[in-house]
Amino acid sequence: MMAPTFTPFKDNGSLNLELIPAYTKHLQQSGVKGAWVNGTVGECMSMTVPERKEVAETWIKRRADVPTIIIHCGGGCLKDTQELARHAEALGADGVAVFPCLFDKPESTEELVEYMQEVATACPNTPLFYYHYPIKTGVQLSMSEFLREGMKRIPTLSGIKFTDVDVSGEGKKCVEVAQGSLALFSGFDKTLQEALSVGFTCAVNSGFNFLPQHGSQVFALMEAGDAAGAIEAQGIISTCFDTMLNANDAPYTVSCLKTATTLLTGLDFGAVRKPTRAFTHSMTNTLRKDLQELGHKVY
Repeated sequence: MMAPTFTPFKDNGSLNLELIPAYTKHLQQSGVKGAWVNGTVGECMSMTVPERKEVAETWIKRRADVPTIIIHCGGGCLKDTQELARHAEALGADGVAVFPCLFDKPESTEELVEYMQEVATACPNTPLFYYHYPIKTGVQLSMSEFLREGMKRIPTLSGIKFTDVDVSGEGKKCVEVAQGSLALFSGFDKTLQEALSVGFTCAVNSGFNFLPQHGSQVFALMEAGDAAGAIEAQGIISTCFDTMLNANDAPYTVSCLKTATTLLTGLDFGAVRKPTRAFTHSMTNTLRKDLQELGHKVY
């Protein structure tokens, strides 16, 4: 279980790194042993390269609380991605994850493999992960084909974060290609049980930030061979996400999840940065009420 971390901001929009020690303690106490830093919910594309480095440095210092830290370095131009990857390796990160370039997007498996090879030159001694999130990146390529080719040509390729709904199709093909030699992270909270059922063994889910007990239960029940029980536990997670996200437009997803984490943990993560749409006071009150009606304690 790895938590994709939120980036806390102050009222003036600057980084609130002072909150991270309390955040890592919360994750530790929740049984979450890994952090996926500077990813989508971390608003990486709304931060400068120096800011992303600052956040990464702060998380590495908290390894006593969260021992496994993968730092996402992608999304920008290749040179920026390489600079961030080089920095992550210098810090001793457990892994480097990357989106593709979000403007000059790879249009074939060959182009994606070549892009990842270029990133790998900047962090040759660190496990490398591709972050597959087609609904956001617009890069809809076969991950099983990418893994098949990438395993031959990228020595440090160590897995992918599969944030896609086609778990039983393409996701299962990835499991078959990897044959246990790669880490395949399930990315969507609502497909956790399904992913585990086809052979995924790990996950990076936003809900691990604020409802980790339910994700942990799904893992435990699947390991025990109780698929029916795991499906029931998955239902609790899915109901929560349906309630939270269906009440809000898609552009508010990150804001919704960040606000929910503040309400359910008591840690003030602040607002999102523009151009991500921020929750209004009314939307926050509605979310608070929805969470209470689902039986959750809110702060």
